Amino acid sequence: MKAALKEFKERFPNGFQHIEAWEVIRRHEKWAQVPLMGEEGEGSAHKRKPVDVDPSIPDMNEDPSPQRPQRRDKRQATSSEGSSAELAAQFKVYTAMKEANQAVDLEAIELRKKRESEARELISEQRETMKNHNYDRNMKTFLKTHDDVPPSMLPFILARKREIANKYGWPCDF
Repeated sequence: MKAALKEFKERFPNGFQHIEAWEVIRRHEKWAQVPLMGEEGEGSAHKRKPVDVDPSIPDMNEDPSPQRPQRRDKRQATSSEGSSAELAAQFKVYTAMKEANQAVDLEAIELRKKRESEARELISEQRETMKNHNYDRNMKTFLKTHDDVPPSMLPFILARKREIANKYGWPCDF
């Protein structure tokens, strides 16, 4: 225990801070040593009969994971033919994806241009409609008789009619 604490202190300058807690729980039954499969522990002989271990049952104390061989040289581990073919395949996939993305982008640009063109046409039609509406309204105002207008409003109406006549180049004799 002292050797373990000394080694811990060498690795970690503050040392092991929980020694009191360790002293309390170290003899607890949770931390008691369990006999391995096929071994007999103290007092287990009177509790259980010894059992012949079936060879088909794997030993739980062995590490079942396969050991990976260590590589000495990375250049030996990869074959140049395999990696270049794999790289070429990945490049083809990348190129295909890039071309597909470009096609989608071009479609989006074309769609945006089409929508902008349609919007410009609509705005142009709306302006033309407004011009025609204003022209019709001005024509109606210009041709309307002003005989029944109150005398106090007559100067305003005549001024508006002159303004309309000047705007469209119509003759005005009032």
